[in-house]
Amino acid sequence: MGARHPSGAGLLFFDLDDTIIQSGFHISSRVLDALSLAHSAGYVLSIASGRPLCSINKQLLDTGVMDYAVCANGAAVVRLSDRKDLRRKVMSREDALCCMDLLAQFDPAWNGFFDNKAFFEWKGTSYMLTGRVGAIARVRRYAPGSRGTLRRVVWLAKRGVRYVMRMATNRSHKQVPKLRPHVARAKRGVQKIGCTIASPESCLKAQKVLMDDGRFEVVRMGATELEITARGVTKGTGAAFLMETLGIDPARTVAFGDGGNDLPLASAVGTFVAMENADSEVKAAADEVCPSVVDDGVAVWIRKRLLGLADE
Repeated sequence: MGARHPSGAGLLFFDLDDTIIQSGFHISSRVLDALSLAHSAGYVLSIASGRPLCSINKQLLDTGVMDYAVCANGAAVVRLSDRKDLRRKVMSREDALCCMDLLAQFDPAWNGFFDNKAFFEWKGTSYMLTGRVGAIARVRRYAPGSRGTLRRVVWLAKRGVRYVMRMATNRSHKQVPKLRPHVARAKRGVQKIGCTIASPESCLKAQKVLMDDGRFEVVRMGATELEITARGVTKGTGAAFLMETLGIDPARTVAFGDGGNDLPLASAVGTFVAMENADSEVKAAADEVCPSVVDDGVAVWIRKRLLGLADE
């Protein structure tokens, strides 16, 4: 993709956590300004998240800068202007329960997205519930020279505590002792289920069990977390559906991401941009790498490569 495109000629996909959102809750004004500039230039903007719609950052939705959302790793594609589902690809309750049975030997902590709610078992530590609010550890993970100063870390940690409090009172988020009874009562199928497992070795074994079964798409997030959707449901297939629906040539699309669930985007779009803080396999699959999330890498790339503007 060249540095600049004519107005209205492109479609941009954005992962959320650790791509445009820091520590699960904060979007910098620099990133929001860049998104607004791209939108004003005629680009169509879409979220591409593992989160369901009910878990997507309200600050971002309230800006009105996003036009669509590929949610729950592609299980739902939503037009945000009227919250209309353009596509739903869910797994049946029976398949979801079978998935849980297959992994019972690993004693996982489960989460699930269905019936317009996000469910999390009490013992779980999914980043989608906690917002990755261990801010000190996460900022230290980023490359030296990033703007993760001690003052910033303390600020993020304080904001993170408030984020967790908001999550605890969000009626769309339910912490439950066990997920299974809720899956058994799911009314419209299950968009996605996920789990955390005690050790990296067990997580790899659990992933293989599900892949060998053949009914599921399984991605590994970090060392001990899996995200599971129905076969053929990924961020890549969700993005491809939206491109086809809007009549936009894949060559004129860009996606930004950092984690394992973003890898299917690499083969679906014209240009895949990995964050500097991305997993190594994600960076290996990328066409380009932009600065880390704490350095507002998406904003840097949009201004320079998409709009031909000088960096701020």
